[in-house]
Amino acid sequence: MYSQSPLVTAERGMSSGRGVALGRAVNKLPRHRPLARTQSAPLPQTPQALQQLVVQQQHQHFLEKHRYLHNKILAKGAEIARPPPTHPEETEEELTETNDMQEEELPPATHSLLKEVSEEEGGEVPGGVVVKGESTESELDEEEEEEEEEQEYDEDEGANFTQQMGLFHTLLGRTRSSPASGHSPIKHLFTTGLVYDSLMLKHQCVCGNTQIHPEHAGRVQSIWSRLQETGLLTRCERVRGRKATLDEVRTVHSEFHTLLYGTSPLNRHKLDHKKILGPISNKMYAQLPCGGIGVDSDTVWNEMHSSGAVRMAVGSLIELAFKVAAGELKNGFAVVRPPGHHAEESTAMGFCFFNSVAITARLLQQKLGVKILIVDWDIHHGNGTQQAFYSDPSILYISLHRYDDGNFFPGSGAPEEVGSGPGVGYNVNVAWTGGVDPPMGDVEYLTAFSTLVMPIAQLFSPDVVLVSAGFDAVEGHQSPLGGYRVSARCFGRLTQMLMELAGGRVVLALEGGHDLTAICDASESCVSALLGDQVDEVYQAVVKEICPEAAISLERVRLIQSEHWPSLQKMHHNVSPSLLDGQQGSPSQSEVAARKEEAETVSAMASLTVDVTQAGSASVTMETSRSTDEPMEEEPVL
Repeated sequence: MYSQSPLVTAERGMSSGRGVALGRAVNKLPRHRPLARTQSAPLPQTPQALQQLVVQQQHQHFLEKHRYLHNKILAKGAEIARPPPTHPEETEEELTETNDMQEEELPPATHSLLKEVSEEEGGEVPGGVVVKGESTESELDEEEEEEEEEQEYDEDEGANFTQQMGLFHTLLGRTRSSPASGHSPIKHLFTTGLVYDSLMLKHQCVCGNTQIHPEHAGRVQSIWSRLQETGLLTRCERVRGRKATLDEVRTVHSEFHTLLYGTSPLNRHKLDHKKILGPISNKMYAQLPCGGIGVDSDTVWNEMHSSGAVRMAVGSLIELAFKVAAGELKNGFAVVRPPGHHAEESTAMGFCFFNSVAITARLLQQKLGVKILIVDWDIHHGNGTQQAFYSDPSILYISLHRYDDGNFFPGSGAPEEVGSGPGVGYNVNVAWTGGVDPPMGDVEYLTAFSTLVMPIAQLFSPDVVLVSAGFDAVEGHQSPLGGYRVSARCFGRLTQMLMELAGGRVVLALEGGHDLTAICDASESCVSALLGDQVDEVYQAVVKEICPEAAISLERVRLIQSEHWPSLQKMHHNVSPSLLDGQQGSPSQSEVAARKEEAETVSAMASLTVDVTQAGSASVTMETSRSTDEPMEEEPVL
């Protein structure tokens, strides 16, 4: 079967305004090389082949002739269904209902035609209607593309001069032998991908006070500006973001939760008579002292704009991660908000509504069948991500977080939480205990990576690595939003270490972090690492040993996880069984000395990253007394 008529031999590129010259071109057929023909595709030699070719081209022309009608129907439907300027989100159910109403007005022949044309274009039109509200960057780009496609269609119509010979044929597309001038194909670089969309800026409290709401639009604006100022943005491939569909969100969250936070009030009200949504009303939110509303005193909600912003954050990460998994991009960084790792199946908390990383991991698992490692280095435990994959052995979740024996938000993430059922051993919590005296820093995090995170990850051998990249452990964040003193450059080094896994297919997604200078520095360091720049190796001469509290925390995790990852048993360094039992009260001088010796021993195991000298054999005391220095803050009564 051949896609071009043997009689079509005129040169491509004639516009519709040169119709008079088209007829003259027919007489010059012998001088032109046939288009879209190669030596490996000879002209048909038999009448049967030619007859089949004509039939195919007649059918193709019939589809192309009605393409314009198809576009006009969609445009007309969009104008009828255009929402108010506040652009509340339409749900998939409403789009389906609108499509059904339109189909009743069309003849049956048009139904099948629209279906064929839609399948041929390869695009999905939810419900047959495209609803656009207030334009964002991504929506403006889509409108420009649609205008270009309409212009190209008009030009192609003028090229159908062979109809004068009584033969229908397919429209001449761009061929390798005759490229269209001014329309050079976009060349995608195999480099680091970045995704960001201004729609996410609209998620903010109506009071507009960023001093009392630390999770605000300035976070992603500042990071994006820093990447532009440093020239890192020009070295990366920018990925167009999109809103996640409700079906994508449902892969992790419940139906009730998805509709509550994924739709606007107007559309949600329309759905009440169709679905049992539960008590969705204003009582789901709390009135804040500032005059706004929220799930709690921290997790604010904007009824008009938050649903679109949270879905944009999820969809943007999905787009980036799938491009990296497919090999179109080397790795990536998603500058998105609001964060997501605290969002559970049916609960929003800690600034989070939809768990972007968990949804992305689930979709990668379902559609590509890959093994996924999720590393969460936000200072707060990702309780939502842990819940989503607690019994799943194909997704390994490793979290490094401040725990303080359950006294730090959100209170979950104990080392003993290792998974359930077939997922036992695939949930690893590196839970720091001991408060902030002294605070954890570079050497503690680098040691944890060298002795626990990387050995386990290498045994798991993931296909893709997703990182919940919260930067609230960077120096500059005070309790309860931080308290540690990890440098921004350290996170660049941790990124480099993760790039040794999964063939370098690493995707970072912004989570927490509210000090603008700190999160900008850390983001710059991580993107530089993803691009292959060398991270400044200043750590080796800065610290010689980890703090005793960190040594105890790491040894506790090692003992628990060695039952599931036998290679960790080889790291055992003469731990005295008599000191493994928890003790109450203040430690004695001998116990303090034992802690220091253990700290030196664990530090020596991180020799790949930190230049230290092993002090000798050591013993360890397992401290289980609860820290009362900084108890977890209670939510104020709203």
